[in-house]
Parts: sequence; structure tokens; C-alpha cells
Amino acid sequence: MDELDLLDRALPDARPPSPEVIARARARLAGPGHFPARRRTWMWMVTAAAATAAIVTLVASLVAQLAPAPPAAVAPKRNQALYDLADRIERLPATSGAYWRQVTIDGDYLRADGFTFLQTGRLEVWQSRDPADPMLLMSGWSAARPATPADERAWRALGSPRRVKPCGKSERCGYVTLTEQPEQCTYTWDAAAGGTLADRSVGRITMAELAAFPTDQNALMAKLRTYHQIWYKNGFKQSFEEFLPTAANLLAEPLRPDQRAALIRLLAGLPATKVVGTVTDPLRRPALSVDFGGPGYTVLNVGQRTGKLRMEPRTLLDPGTGAMLSTVNYAGNTVDWATKGDPLSFRATAPETSWTTQRPAPPKGCARRK
Repeated sequence: MDELDLLDRALPDARPPSPEVIARARARLAGPGHFPARRRTWMWMVTAAAATAAIVTLVASLVAQLAPAPPAAVAPKRNQALYDLADRIERLPATSGAYWRQVTIDGDYLRADGFTFLQTGRLEVWQSRDPADPMLLMSGWSAARPATPADERAWRALGSPRRVKPCGKSERCGYVTLTEQPEQCTYTWDAAAGGTLADRSVGRITMAELAAFPTDQNALMAKLRTYHQIWYKNGFKQSFEEFLPTAANLLAEPLRPDQRAALIRLLAGLPATKVVGTVTDPLRRPALSVDFGGPGYTVLNVGQRTGKLRMEPRTLLDPGTGAMLSTVNYAGNTVDWATKGDPLSFRATAPETSWTTQRPAPPKGCARRK
């Protein structure tokens, strides 16, 4: 293919030159010039090369104009990490069983005699799919120990006291025994539960209702609105928008992966939701920390302590499953007995939490509550 063929294919609609134009061009090329033959040949080669380069440049320009423009960079969504998490977990296989066993660890960081200790309690709930089966609740198993290695050194410097008071000497509060051994547990069979989940912060939701939760965003929003209306009729006067962050508590319940993904997307779109970042939860697991915009609260002065402390709740999600690992209350400001950013209390879902086919039974030595 020569340059004329190239130009002809690039400009198929261009009109051909007239016979007169062709004749004049041939006469100029065939006629005598002012340069010797060798130089005329060289000049013709230079002229032809320049013409070819110009034609190729023109064709390249035309092709570039016809080619589609590269796609514009798409700006990431707000809270993109939550949408990415939902995409990862949506098609995970669902697990099942006859009973949902949920184990949670509650923790409080308390100050005594210049060091911080962690007091923990354990709550275990066995929930049957069959609403006729009673719910088993076991609680207790509390223990207390210095919170960090530095706190343990401070505790040992005091002579390793077994009992401490988490308040001033002139204040009234009970002693706490520092021990790694859990205390005796208690349990109860709740025959009136009727298949209702133990956590009723969103509403009285049964296992069957939870299994039917929609994955469509509009349908899910409408479903949550029905629970808010029940709360509202019972005197709960927060708006639906203020109520919605509470739905994050359902991420600790036995939702299927596609249901959990739908709920995460809904929560990610709320105006107050903010991804805080990657952290380690109280049980030393990697987690995605999220502020769902739930209401914080203020701890008033306690005895000799001064300053009002703002508590800021965070929800820590499992980056592999989207399930709730923990909820942690952090200090929102600094006072004489707490520093901004310090964890003050938590509730963590223990690794034992799962579906099981095993029938629940209280452990030996666990006393039944009346």
C-alpha cells in the first residue's frame, strides 16, 4: 500500500482530482528543472518522504479522533470500604443448624489505685429454630485482671492486692477481686421467648422473621420502618433516621451472607455513617471500625472524679464475613480519669458463636436462677 492508497482509505468520501489537475502535476514532474538530475532526484525523494509523513500524520490524527475516549476515572463512593466488604461477602456460603449459639464477652476498663484493670463477664445464649423450644441463657463467668503489662507492673508494685476499689477512698462502691478464675455461672430457661432473639434493640424479631429479611434495599428499608413504628407507638420518640443506626446490631445475629451484605450497603448510605479504619478488636482480631452515627452519651461526675466524659461508640466488623465482632465505647474527650481515644467498655462476640446441631445444656456447677 502506498501513501495515496492510505489517504484514499482514510478519506473514502473525498472527491478524486480532476484530469486537468493530474495533467499539470505530471507536466511539472516531467519538465526540466533548475537542479541537476541527481539533485532533482534527491529533492523529489525528500519531497515524497515529507508528503508521506504529512499524510501518515493526518491519518493518525483522524484515527485518534474516531477512537473512543478513555473512560474517565470513577471517584470512589463515600464509605467505599463498606461497599467492598458487602461485595466480598454477598456470595459466601450460608451456614445453618438447629440452634444458634451466641457467646458474648462484656468488658469494663476501671481505675483503682493508679492502675487500670479489665473486668469481664460472659453471656451465652442458645436459640432454637423451633419457637416451642425454650431459650437457654447463661451469664456470669466474670474475671478481673490488670489491663496492660504496664498496669500489671503498677499492680505488682502495690503488692499485688487481690481486692481493689474502683473509686476514691471516701466513695461508696464495692470491692472487685482480681482473679483469672471465672466465678460460678447462673442460667435460666426462657420458655416464653417464643423464638424471639435475645437482643431486642431493633425489635422483637423471631428467628423465622430474621430468616425472611429481604435483600432488596427498598424492601429492607420498609421492613425496618415497621419495627420503628412499633417502637414509636410504645413511646420511643426518635425519628426513623435516628433509629436506623440501631439496625447495625443485627450484624451480630444469624443473618445469611446476602442479607448481611444488603444491610451493610443500607447502613453505608446513611448520612452519619463513617468508616474509621482498620483496628484490632478487644479479642485481638483484625476489624473494620465504623461509626454508624448512633447516639453517644455522657458519663456524669462520679464521686471525686471531675469532668463530664463523652462516650463514642464504634462497631467493629469482621473483614471476612461482615459480622459484628465487637462494639466498643471510646472516650470522646479527656478528663482527669480518662484520656480521649481510650477504650472504656466493650461487648465482643466470642469465636464460639455459630450454628450448631448440639442440644443446649447448662454446664456442671452452673446454678439455675428462679
